Parts: sequence; structure tokens; C-alpha cells
Amino acid sequence: MDYSTFFEVADQMQANSPRTHKLYYDEKGAIIDISYDLLEHDYIVITQDEFDACNIKRNDYTVIENKLTFTPPKQRTWGLTQQELARNPYVKD
Repeated sequence: MDYSTFFEVADQMQANSPRTHKLYYDEKGAIIDISYDLLEHDYIVITQDEFDACNIKRNDYTVIENKLTFTPPKQRTWGLTQQELARNPYVKD
């Protein structure tokens, strides 16, 4: 039996249908999941570069106006006065 035609057709099918990354998000724009499958939530299609950037640091990205946007958490850890430090034992209320 010759299976060479089967493999040729299989290779053509894979080449013709590139997989797209679907980024699913909630109503606040937070990332729920990134999948190839069709799920019930709203989603946007992202590129491989966007997938690589946001896959590891999902908390740093948000969907704003149907676009993936870099929005790192806003933490203020420097430039505080002594009174602004909540756990400072030297400042009395």
C-alpha cells in the first residue's frame, strides 16, 4: 500500500489553514484565556508576536477597544514620605 498521497494531502491541509490565536477577555478587558478553540466569551485575534508578549505576563495586558494594550500594574513603591508608609513603626497616628 502506498500512503504517500495521504501525507501529501495532509501536508497541504496544514499549510492552508494557519492557526489563529484567540484571546478571550471579560467585560473589564482582563484576559481569560488564549486558545485556538471557539469559546463563549468575547475574543480578539492576536498575532504570534502579541501572543509571545502576553502569554507569560497576562496581568500586564488588557484588551481596550478591541486591541491588546500593555497596562502593567500601577505600584508606587518609591518616593513615599514616612507618613505614607502604612506599616512604619516610627510614625504615630
